[in-house]
Amino acid sequence: MKVARIACALLAAGTIAFLAGCGADPAFTSGKVYLGQKDYDNAIEQLQIAIKNSPDAWQPHMYLGMAYADTDQLQMAHDELFTALDLAQDDKSKAEVENAINYYWLEYDKEGERLNEAAQFLDAIDQFEKAIVIDPRQADAYINLGYALHMSMNYDRAIEVFEQAMEYDSDNEILVANLISVYETKGGSLASLGDHEAALQYFEKIQRLDPDYPDINYNIGMMYYSAKDYNDALRYFHQHLELNEDDEEVLYRVFLAHWAIAKELEETGLEEAALEEHEEAVAPLEHLIDLNDTEVTYHRALARVYAKLGREDEAMHELNMVESLLRGEIPVREPEGETGAEAGEGTGEETTGEDTGGEGEAAGEGE
Repeated sequence: MKVARIACALLAAGTIAFLAGCGADPAFTSGKVYLGQKDYDNAIEQLQIAIKNSPDAWQPHMYLGMAYADTDQLQMAHDELFTALDLAQDDKSKAEVENAINYYWLEYDKEGERLNEAAQFLDAIDQFEKAIVIDPRQADAYINLGYALHMSMNYDRAIEVFEQAMEYDSDNEILVANLISVYETKGGSLASLGDHEAALQYFEKIQRLDPDYPDINYNIGMMYYSAKDYNDALRYFHQHLELNEDDEEVLYRVFLAHWAIAKELEETGLEEAALEEHEEAVAPLEHLIDLNDTEVTYHRALARVYAKLGREDEAMHELNMVESLLRGEIPVREPEGETGAEAGEGTGEETTGEDTGGEGEAAGEGE
């Protein structure tokens, strides 16, 4: 059996240390024999006697820890194995104890990995928790346990496990990636329930771990936006746009945030400040139209902003564009630096209202 083979291997390696440390203690000798025979009750009894006889000897604690591990008394196994590790005086002795600890840790961790791969997450959780009791220093068991908890939708416990593992191995890239993943899941879950303040805390944790994580500024901005904290939302939206300048959704959110701020200012009588916000709303809308000039929503929004700013001709132009698009007429974009008339003169053709936005205004006025 595996336990017996390990016990014999450890015995062979530790004979000299035993003779020097424990003397010819019959209780210790009997305890090892019983352990090899899987007579755990007698093994535990004899090894406890050996510890009383030689409390500072590391070998009785190690073998007692093994007996406890074989009988699934894992906390007691941990205590005895790590007591043996503390008492071991030289590198060889410490390596022998570490070998015993690692044997039992691997037994549970490998079984947990098999269960994870089979999507038997609840059973996997049990195995990884046992591995962690045996040796809480190993980050891999925390990573695997956290993953199983995540897949079981136990997000809070998964976060607790991953954060605990960070105390042992904060530079582990796999650990960090898993922690970010469950933060993102938890934050998204809270956001979907409307708890934007709580969701924000998880997105901010992601940003602290990885400031360049994809869409993290967008997510933080959206939490502020949903909470109607438009100024902070704009700050994060603009950080997102520094790396994603053509993100249409965020550009439109920037317009909406400026529009909302302007409305609040108007309601408090701060007309000039409101106009400044409307001015700030022009650029994202113009950029959106450059990206997608057939989107009615963008032209309609820009018409509203122009109207607020008193730019009547430009507002009418955008409204005419809206009408043309709603009729199914696709506008022809004018070359930069040319008007519709100049473009027509250059080709010797007349330009109609269906061909350019500029003539579309005239058509709209005549209807």
